[in-house]
Amino acid sequence: MVFASFIRTGNDIKEIRKVLGEDGKDIQIIAKIENQQGVNNFDDILKETDGVMVARGDLGIEIPAPQVLVVQKQLIAKCNLAAKPVICATQMLESMTYNPRPTRAEVSDVGNAILDGADCVMLSGETAKGNYPFEAVSMMHNTAITAEKAIDYLPLFNGLRSLALKPTGTTETCAVAAVAAAYESGASAIVVLSTSGSTCRLVSKYKPDVPIMMVTRNSRAARYSHLYRGVYPFIYDQDKVENWQEDVENRLRWAVAEAIELGIIKKGDSIVTVQGWTRGSGHSNTVRIVQA
Repeated sequence: MVFASFIRTGNDIKEIRKVLGEDGKDIQIIAKIENQQGVNNFDDILKETDGVMVARGDLGIEIPAPQVLVVQKQLIAKCNLAAKPVICATQMLESMTYNPRPTRAEVSDVGNAILDGADCVMLSGETAKGNYPFEAVSMMHNTAITAEKAIDYLPLFNGLRSLALKPTGTTETCAVAAVAAAYESGASAIVVLSTSGSTCRLVSKYKPDVPIMMVTRNSRAARYSHLYRGVYPFIYDQDKVENWQEDVENRLRWAVAEAIELGIIKKGDSIVTVQGWTRGSGHSNTVRIVQA
């Protein structure tokens, strides 16, 4: 994964991809937005990048500080609609570099980034050189969990669905159906059998209020999925079965057993599953509701 600083245009991302070449085609690029030009050309950048970091430190120097909060909300909203992961970073718990407790304003800042729709929040100097790295991570974790519990997810889902460009593709339609089914059925989790991770990314876009379990044999896709809000990757390392449907059922049974063991779901809970009709990526077209 490449975090590219001071991205100004979509062509900057294209140039990085050229440098990475064929051998680096699977490396994801995260565009750091740190100046006015990047903000002005953000729509163009968003089309080319795999994800975005709102790097507020340099951004607050390049543009007037009062505008940073507005830009943060605008960029996060656009990333949410485009199903691109977005990271909010810099000076989130800055005072914890040298103090064991943050200011109340910093805690509110972290919480508001979650409420804005950020997929990730990131610490910098607090853990790189700070005296209280554990306390900083713990504070950020607890604040994020608290903020997530305060979100009214169903109106958020309905809003995102209404704003999606129509017609949606098959995979995104299945993602919408899976999240809707989870709300309607009171499911405890959504299990996605995924090859590339693209289906999980689209399910995450629609902000279900339950965990998204990504079951995959692709370790690279599993690593990248940590950027997607609410996604928990599980690497299925059993050999493939020649019969596709049998292989699907084996993976689902394994996923349910893992989820029960980890306390994600309980025996008898409803879960929504998303899968494809054939091997390979880009074929997710089946949504089911099953009992654990």
